[in-house]
Amino acid sequence: MVDYSVIESDFECSCGDVIKDLAQIYKSDYHSGGPGRLEAFLDLIKHAFEKAEAAFINTNNLVQDPEALRRIRQIAKTHAKKCVEEYAKTPLV
Repeated sequence: MVDYSVIESDFECSCGDVIKDLAQIYKSDYHSGGPGRLEAFLDLIKHAFEKAEAAFINTNNLVQDPEALRRIRQIAKTHAKKCVEEYAKTPLV
């Protein structure tokens, strides 16, 4: 039997890394770019979590485990949504 809590915990760490990277990217490239740059950044968030999800699934050979896939995708979706909501309400400089 697979211990999904370990898989989830490991992926949470991966998502934490994505969030840190996004914060740095936002600060250096998007922070003062206005609404157009913000929209591009929000799109980048989605792609960053999709990329992290795919890499984690491939690295951990989870392609054949529907329950693991469901859990990983839900975690990625939740983090991406939180990031989009957080950055979308950031005042534009």
